[in-house]
Amino acid sequence: MRVLHTIRLLLLTVAMLATVTMLRADEPVVAGHFSTDSVEIGDQFEYILTIEKDRATEIGVPAFGDMLTREQQSQLNARKAEMSTFEEYDDDLFELVENYPIDTLKVEGRRLYLRKRYRLAAMETGDMHLRPAILYFAKNRDLPDTLYGGDTATLHVARYELYDTTSFLVADPMQGVKVDSLKAMHYLRTEGITTQKDLPFVFKEIQDYVIYGTIIAVVVALLVWLCVVLLARYIARRAERVKPQPKIPAHIVANKALVALSHRKLWQNGKFKQYYTSLTQILRVYISERWGVGALEMTTDEIIAALADVDIPRDSRMELVAVLRTADMVKFAKAQPDGEENEACYTRAYYFVENTKPVTDAESSGKGEITIETKIND
Repeated sequence: MRVLHTIRLLLLTVAMLATVTMLRADEPVVAGHFSTDSVEIGDQFEYILTIEKDRATEIGVPAFGDMLTREQQSQLNARKAEMSTFEEYDDDLFELVENYPIDTLKVEGRRLYLRKRYRLAAMETGDMHLRPAILYFAKNRDLPDTLYGGDTATLHVARYELYDTTSFLVADPMQGVKVDSLKAMHYLRTEGITTQKDLPFVFKEIQDYVIYGTIIAVVVALLVWLCVVLLARYIARRAERVKPQPKIPAHIVANKALVALSHRKLWQNGKFKQYYTSLTQILRVYISERWGVGALEMTTDEIIAALADVDIPRDSRMELVAVLRTADMVKFAKAQPDGEENEACYTRAYYFVENTKPVTDAESSGKGEITIETKIND
């Protein structure tokens, strides 16, 4: 029985601890800080509350100055009057400039991370201490509880007289009102001036700038990198599209044209003039590309004269002349050569191209000129 009683007590203790833990888990967490640690009187600054709470937990945020309605201000004064230990204090330490709505920074399951901002103006000098606090409604309670943050936010408000020479003005019978430089120097030596650089560094003042600045810098760097990659790919593709194709050698172009002419069977169908015009056109284009001679605008005699100084085998030169002369007879005298002559002109044009095309030293060693006669002998 004693063992059973001990087990019951242990289970009850565990249940109570679990209940307390769950209640603590539902309790909000609040922290607050000022956007700067020091200002001059009259300067504006932000007071920022960060709140972590459960979705179902209702909260109330502090009110400053004009945020209270007349009815709320009357109720506040009535509660102060009922307090026997109440001491009058100054409500005008801060002046509300702007009341920002609550921002939702993050959501994790049932937990919400909120931010509440106030833009205030300092109306008194000295060190202002403000402990972060909110109201929240705990489970099974009709009245709200006040929840305080762990750290107190402190703001140093300097007197503007420390920076204003009007504090050291004196009346001079001769010069009128002037600045007493000796008084000012004495004050600076004995009292000194509290400036921003003399105050301790607080990272919370710049943490938003650091976080957002880092995010923006990373995003900009990624965008620049992406633009560089896309531009490089575009330039590469454009270079491939506009890359000039290697020029086809003149003798290959001529050979393909001769083969196409043979397939057309022009002279076999009585089209002698068209046949010889096409044949000589192929030779004229080849001569223009091979030796840079304007053969397309030249007559037969002009072509022969232009090639007089060109190193062409004698038999190849004679074959060219024979083809051009025969073509002139057909085009101007309406001659109609027989089939054997037509084939011979085609063969002469083919071997003229073959014997005059550019060749390397290895190809040219031991190779003699090919003519109709040598081909027949083979």
